[in-house]
Amino acid sequence: MPISQSDQLFKLVKSLTKSEKRNFTLYAKRIQDSDDLKFLQLFDLIDKMDQYDEKIVYSKIKGLKKSQYSNLKRHLYKQILISLRLIHINRKIHIEIREHLDFAQILYDKGLYLQALKILQRAKKMAYKVSNEILILEIIEFEKIIESRHITRTGPEKNFLLTDEANGIINTLSNEIKLSNIRMNLHSFYIDGGHVKSQEEYDRISLFLEENLPQLDYSEMSFREQIFLYQSLVWYNYILLDFDRCYEYALKWVKTLKDDKLMIERDPDNYMRAYHYLLTSTFNINDYQNFTKHLKELEKYRKTKYSKFNSTSQIISFLYVHMARMNKHFMEGTFDEGVKIIPRTLRRIGRYKEKLDYHRILVFYYKIAWMHLGNDNPGKAIEYLNKIIQADRNVNLRSDIQAYARIMFLMAHFDEENYEIMDYLVRNVKKYIMKIEQKDTLITIALDFFKKVVKLPLGDRRQALVDFNKELIMIKNAPYEKRAFLYLDITLWVQSKLRGMTLQQIVKERFQNSSAFI
Repeated sequence: MPISQSDQLFKLVKSLTKSEKRNFTLYAKRIQDSDDLKFLQLFDLIDKMDQYDEKIVYSKIKGLKKSQYSNLKRHLYKQILISLRLIHINRKIHIEIREHLDFAQILYDKGLYLQALKILQRAKKMAYKVSNEILILEIIEFEKIIESRHITRTGPEKNFLLTDEANGIINTLSNEIKLSNIRMNLHSFYIDGGHVKSQEEYDRISLFLEENLPQLDYSEMSFREQIFLYQSLVWYNYILLDFDRCYEYALKWVKTLKDDKLMIERDPDNYMRAYHYLLTSTFNINDYQNFTKHLKELEKYRKTKYSKFNSTSQIISFLYVHMARMNKHFMEGTFDEGVKIIPRTLRRIGRYKEKLDYHRILVFYYKIAWMHLGNDNPGKAIEYLNKIIQADRNVNLRSDIQAYARIMFLMAHFDEENYEIMDYLVRNVKKYIMKIEQKDTLITIALDFFKKVVKLPLGDRRQALVDFNKELIMIKNAPYEKRAFLYLDITLWVQSKLRGMTLQQIVKERFQNSSAFI
């Protein structure tokens, strides 16, 4: 197995749990003579390192030549993966099914055709149980090879049953692949362009779905057909900013999983992801009642199952639960309570930093900055906004977050009364916005406001705020402008200035007024 960089091996070793390390050591000693355990020596050395240091390796492993080192790393990497596979066979049914396929191939090669068929039947039953049509088709094709080449005494009706079964699976699998492709393409559309910004984009996304959605028998859909369909429709409506429909299909996604408890056990990440979209949708439509209900459900699930989660599931649960907890404080206007949970979130970010997609870290920094701004601590907000702005020099991610972070940056400096540098900051932000071609009206009028307001006498600034507020109200409910307010509802900040209240007081008041109608 080719390894391009030594840190890949280092990261793999460091990802192992204590039990996985113990199992690997036992496995290595079983397969290798005790006189030739250089790869195990390398494992022990790497395990003790805080940072990878090749010089230590050469000084500790006697007789190791540079020409041998690449092969030794490759061998260790492969043996660790084999050891992990053996550990996880009984935990991951897909690995177990593939093991049965390997056993069947070995038996077939030895001429034991009937034994091979028996194991294939067992594997197929398991594959049906977890709705893995790809593996089912592979098993059927193997059965067809055996039945067509050898006398198995199963009779001609067996051949007809196999071909009918294959045709049914092919149809289901074809739909699953088409739906999976739709889901992936919609995801790509969002990464590339975010939410729709014009009627032209709306029509393009709608036409894409219409032209690619397969003909489905909704009463006979397989588990994966249902999941891929609901995921696709969640993404579709998310891109179109229709969060009510997004919530509707996220609920169906969750229900499909709840109807098959085994699938939740086998794929907790999918289950938590469905809940993430329930929470995102209810947050965006300000449905506090359902938001808190679903957050409690997700937190209960996480607490109950956390000890069984693998590393990936632990990270996913952190992302979705901690993000939702922050959003809850944003809905309630409890910024003073929200800042208290930030240190714990930052510790988790530090723990998982090597495994997190960097744009997720930026989103956390953005929300942390808003939390501090809402808690009347603009200096702390600026600290985290600087992290986002500085990151853009090295990583070209989330231009939308970068744009809105810069507007919040101006808001924070205004709160800090850094009026003497505002003109300079506005010019820099405007230059950046032109470079990335972010054309939101919110950004345009916000830049105009900050450019103008700091040049006005103090007595005239209130009228500038009044005029700015009127412009914001005019665009807030425009079909393709409201997405900007999902990222940065600057109207709340403006109202706090006009009414002489803190941002926290404004949001709390809005929350209490909306709660009165629940």
